[in-house]
Amino acid sequence: MSTSYDDAPGLAALFARQAHAAEAHGSSLYSDLCRAASLDLAGPGRLADLLASWRDARAGDMLALRVLGAAHRLVLERRAPALALWFPSVGGRAPVDAAGRDACFAAWVDTLVAHGDRLPELLASPPQTNDPGRAASLAGVLHLVDDAWHLPIRLHELGTSAGLNLRADEVRITWAGGAIGPSDSPLVLRDAWIGGPMPPRHDPTVIERVGCDLEPVDVSTTDGRLHLTSFVWPDQSERFERLRAAFALADRVPAQVVRQDLVEHLRSLRPTPGTVLVVWHSSTWMYLDAAQRADASAAFDSLAALATDEAPVVHVAREFRGDRLDTGFAVVTRWWPAPPSHRAAGIAAGSEVQHADSPAHGLPVTWMPARVLEPYDV
Repeated sequence: MSTSYDDAPGLAALFARQAHAAEAHGSSLYSDLCRAASLDLAGPGRLADLLASWRDARAGDMLALRVLGAAHRLVLERRAPALALWFPSVGGRAPVDAAGRDACFAAWVDTLVAHGDRLPELLASPPQTNDPGRAASLAGVLHLVDDAWHLPIRLHELGTSAGLNLRADEVRITWAGGAIGPSDSPLVLRDAWIGGPMPPRHDPTVIERVGCDLEPVDVSTTDGRLHLTSFVWPDQSERFERLRAAFALADRVPAQVVRQDLVEHLRSLRPTPGTVLVVWHSSTWMYLDAAQRADASAAFDSLAALATDEAPVVHVAREFRGDRLDTGFAVVTRWWPAPPSHRAAGIAAGSEVQHADSPAHGLPVTWMPARVLEPYDV
């Protein structure tokens, strides 16, 4: 059964849910740790005492991922040698039997307890993996936008973290039957699409790349790169390789990242004649409470009212549907006004149109014929 963003089911349930998600997305290390944590948190103990301040966390706060990221950060900082033995990200070996899993969990708890004074700092912000695999969804939609309007694109991202996915059009994406993006891109997402949104005609032209975040990450700094790396799951080497390649792409392609609330950013945007404004967000909506989601929806409505055929607006979301945590992320667009292809198909401006599904870390994207969904549920 799925869980609402705003539910607060307790620490044991939050870690049990994350254990299931980690298993579904290929991390036995994190699945085992979260399962052990869930059992441990069902009663009194050191871990329950340590996390008592967060016992009322919302499901959408992703507390379990924050705790996992905090421990990994300590491993990456070389402050947790006993735990590092079990983390492949620093040369360790993930446990393969019950004794190893018990030893790994004990070292994990010891690490968190030993650095309990840092937990308020380490758990303060949402997980900021900024996984470059999510660029595969956005790149496909940018081609849809280019085909619909034939205009330069101003790309803005809400909850951008470090803004790595603002370079989606500069990523090399391959699939069975084709490829898009520069052939010399440092970031290559292989076998990234199942199906495709269309036979791409030419590359979109992105003339503006701006992201906003309450706690933006400066990817040009060692600390910023360490912060992003800490949220990558330690036994998923291919994701570390993608992140390193995304750092190289960020060095090559400039983007602006500002410290700003996403609703404020939305309210500041205006369509510009001769360009299409694309506003995108991914794995962001669960961190907003119900009032913030309603404010964001109203801000989109206000922005949509300013759109014209000469200055269209497109909203791109790669999120859970509605306000329910799930295992897959729908790739959904809203267009103002409706482009010619939508008008011909009887799709009204502002309709939610789903184009694809994608897993948590973005790959592969499974494209489908565009279908109109029920109105967006904030």
